[in-house]
Amino acid sequence: MANPRALPPLPALLAFEAAATAGNFSLAARQIGQSQAAVSQHVAALERFIGQPLFRRLHRGVALTEAGVRLQAALARGFDLIESTLDDLRSAGRVPTLTIATDFGFATFWLMPRLESLNAALPGVEVRLITGHQTPRAALADSDVTIAFGPADVGGELLFHETVVPVCSPAFLARHQRAGGGLDWARLPLLELDAPEPGRWMGWSEWFTATGQAPRPARAPMLHLNTYPLVVEAAMLGQGAALGWQPLLARHLAAGSLVPMTEAALTTTRAYRLLTARLPAEKPAVAGFRRWLLPV
Repeated sequence: MANPRALPPLPALLAFEAAATAGNFSLAARQIGQSQAAVSQHVAALERFIGQPLFRRLHRGVALTEAGVRLQAALARGFDLIESTLDDLRSAGRVPTLTIATDFGFATFWLMPRLESLNAALPGVEVRLITGHQTPRAALADSDVTIAFGPADVGGELLFHETVVPVCSPAFLARHQRAGGGLDWARLPLLELDAPEPGRWMGWSEWFTATGQAPRPARAPMLHLNTYPLVVEAAMLGQGAALGWQPLLARHLAAGSLVPMTEAALTTTRAYRLLTARLPAEKPAVAGFRRWLLPV
């Protein structure tokens, strides 16, 4: 039967796409489970079909010609669309899901207390939560939406800026407050949330600089922790003063389990933002989550 679309055979297109990506016929053959000779034959047949070469044969490997570059780009768009459509069709009969990626602090202190509200806004949707300190774009690759913290160039839609005030337990404050209500910041035991890279979020050094506090002695007590829930737990146990991100700790401050140590909070240009891996039209749960998170 004649091909009504006048297209070359699909195996030839798949072999070409693998070779174009790998830059090597042998590697492409291993990736698609064929012999190198078969890949070469498929590519040769495709070049005869088009009437011009798709690769320049090099001493080691191959390089795309201009025609090869154009064909690879077209195939990438087509295969991506086919893959996405097949994925949607396969999942049509399954329970709809929404995968959310964010950091430990936002998940624990902001999102978890609101899960009942989220479930009510997305009936029948199975919510999956991924937490970590990975970069926003890396998190987005494994999720439908990411609540990302960082500078403005992260992109996405603004939720709220970084606003920080030092906090501690009431007992810790009473123990370290001097006559007249002051605090000896240079010697207070502090709790530091370690960042995966410098400046990812505010640390004590930045807070001391911004508020004009005297430098701390080199041996001043500092406990380093790698997740924000651990920092908050240690602060509530009276083990040190912590930087409190608002509104993450709003419930703790309202309940009195933590108290602010200064009257003024510092706000920076860093912020929590919403990034989406899919357009809302492509996955209804993404649109529903966005409406819930960003009410008009």
